[in-house]
Amino acid sequence: MTLDFQALFARAADGMYVVDRFLAVIDANDAFATLVGRSRPEVLGAPIVSFIQAADLRVHPPQVDIVEREGSAITMRHFVRPDGTLVEGEVATTRLDDGNLLCIVRDVRRRAAVSALRDSEARFRGVAENLNAGLVVTDRDNRALYVNERMCELTGYSRVELEGQVLGSLLFTPREREADGLRLRRRLDGAREQYDVEHRRRDGTIFLGEVSASPLHDGAGCVVGTVGVVIDVTERYEAEREMATREHRYRMMFEVMPMPAWVYDIDTYRFLAVNPAAIAHYGFSEAEFLSMTILDVRPPEDVDRVKAQVHARRQGFEGQGRGWGYRHRKADGTIIDVEVVSHAFDFEGRSARIVLVNDVTEQTRLRSREREMQQQLLHAQKMEAVGRLAGGVAHDFNNLLTVVMSASAVLADDLPADSPLRGEVHDIRQAVERGSALTRQLLAFGRKEERAPERLDVHAVVVNVERLLSRALGGGVQLELRRGSDGLHVMADASQLEQVLVNLAINARDAMPRGGRLVIATSLRALDDAAAAVLELSAGDYVALEVSDTGVGMDETTRSRAFEPFYTTKGPLEGTGLGLSTVYGIVRQSGGAITLSSVPGQGTVVTVFLPVCGAARAPATASGSTSDDESLSKSPSTECVLLVEDEPQVRVQARRLLERCGFTVVEAVNGEEGLRAFEAERSRIDVVVTDVMMPVLGGVEMVGRMRLLAPEVPVVFVSGYTAEDRGLPLDAQTVFVPKPYTLTALCDAIDEVVAA
Repeated sequence: MTLDFQALFARAADGMYVVDRFLAVIDANDAFATLVGRSRPEVLGAPIVSFIQAADLRVHPPQVDIVEREGSAITMRHFVRPDGTLVEGEVATTRLDDGNLLCIVRDVRRRAAVSALRDSEARFRGVAENLNAGLVVTDRDNRALYVNERMCELTGYSRVELEGQVLGSLLFTPREREADGLRLRRRLDGAREQYDVEHRRRDGTIFLGEVSASPLHDGAGCVVGTVGVVIDVTERYEAEREMATREHRYRMMFEVMPMPAWVYDIDTYRFLAVNPAAIAHYGFSEAEFLSMTILDVRPPEDVDRVKAQVHARRQGFEGQGRGWGYRHRKADGTIIDVEVVSHAFDFEGRSARIVLVNDVTEQTRLRSREREMQQQLLHAQKMEAVGRLAGGVAHDFNNLLTVVMSASAVLADDLPADSPLRGEVHDIRQAVERGSALTRQLLAFGRKEERAPERLDVHAVVVNVERLLSRALGGGVQLELRRGSDGLHVMADASQLEQVLVNLAINARDAMPRGGRLVIATSLRALDDAAAAVLELSAGDYVALEVSDTGVGMDETTRSRAFEPFYTTKGPLEGTGLGLSTVYGIVRQSGGAITLSSVPGQGTVVTVFLPVCGAARAPATASGSTSDDESLSKSPSTECVLLVEDEPQVRVQARRLLERCGFTVVEAVNGEEGLRAFEAERSRIDVVVTDVMMPVLGGVEMVGRMRLLAPEVPVVFVSGYTAEDRGLPLDAQTVFVPKPYTLTALCDAIDEVVAA
């Protein structure tokens, strides 16, 4: 060996030893002696296998042959130290020129430590360079020893330009530099801190950086510098400032909002904030509100519903809500109807909802009133339609009664005075009278009955029928009359108004089978536009005739059908179902309206509204009443009558009656034919008797055209309807006879207009 080799051998960091061909150690350096835990003299001369784990030798025997053949070999060995511990080493064996073997042993532990150090450094750089924040390492003088790529991006400087520089002097304003010096001194004393500072980029623009700085220690624990992390928080700062501005703005809006509003905790139900409008509207102070929960402003019966809704909101089923039909309680106990709009949000770290409240108590009342008005309007329209139907039935029935009455008159006139058939004729005449009474009720319901209105004191009419009502009510019902004020006058037919009272009283009596109290009250009431519109009246003063009882009342179904003709809750032989319907027709015919309110078990109140002296007197009409002793033996007449009637039987009977009285009759089946007959026979026609309702051309229009030719022609209108309903042009030369009519009534009407 040369001297140079010996020096290298002795000072090598790796263990080195030389063995002879018998594997005895002939030389070893201190590094190897240290590795196996012995002194160098202890190693020299010893067999190398004495330092190797026996298991290794069994698996991998000494590779002398491989080295002899190939010149070198590498193997892994576990060396045994005196304390029994093992040291793993990588052994590289080379054959020397003198035939001995040189072995170099590298401690695997040292290689792993170096590798770990290198891996650690690589990981640090990987983290530092991929960190989404600026990273700076400085010495005690605050000079940059290392900056990552993100720091270069934030500042606009390259790594070369930043490393070695005092970054405060390069990036901070003069005022910030002074503060940075104070912060450096605190870090050298071991303090950690976080602060915001404005950084100036290379292009002169400014960004706000959040700096987290900590002292950097060496292995001995001494502070050798600083580690700092810089995050650009400019956008966050702007967002926070914008949020603060918006929060201030929203707080102002919350405070000045004219509608009640509050915030509540959805977990505890407690109020967290209320605005002045809520305080003023509900009557609680702010302190009272904040000590309460939202359940405290709800009626007890609504609490379970509120809890269920809040529970659903906790589960996330409703983020934003709008609700109707809620009720709240004020401080004075008043219950109000409200509409609410609410929205979920985070309030100072709590799950909360903001609620905007609109008091809709008045709107609810108006909507209820509107629904009631709509129902009353629909009911009025239905009754109008049924009334028209009833009037049409009465008209057709009157035509039939006219035929029967005329035929019975002819029979009576032809029978001898002592004929036993006169009794049968009398029965026929009475049946006609009963049928006529029924049609009058139908016409009253349909507002088509002939009326004789006059100025009446309503209370006087009530007093006049008091005795009649008392007898009709019997002893079990107490009758009480109440007069609201004097001078309650209306234009109405007295007999019809009395019929209204009797019908209402009888209905009330039947509703009180065990007795009770019936009150009839009169008063003056003013109806505004809304109330009058529901009743199909004009706004103004009305006389109210109120009939109330303490009877069994009506359910909704009965109440909705009470005014329908033939509808009755009584037995088959107890009522016709025309009582209230007749009342309805008379009242409407008199220009008034009627309302009915009832609750099962609490009685019924019927109120009739009649205009104060609002109706005009109806024109007089010829009487259509019958008489049992009527005779066809009238003074012979020579006038020629133009008879216009579309019903064949009525026309035939009327012609026979008129001819028996000596009239000459010209017939026509409708208005058009009647007009042609008048034009053809105008010189001989003395009077026109015509129905009102006819196909092709009606009676009124026909008469109007006739009077263009002969203005003075006398006319007698006959109809199952009334003169009022058909708007007949009655005057001295024009009269009306309702069906069914008697011969006397018809002849008297003809005589009246011809004489005029």
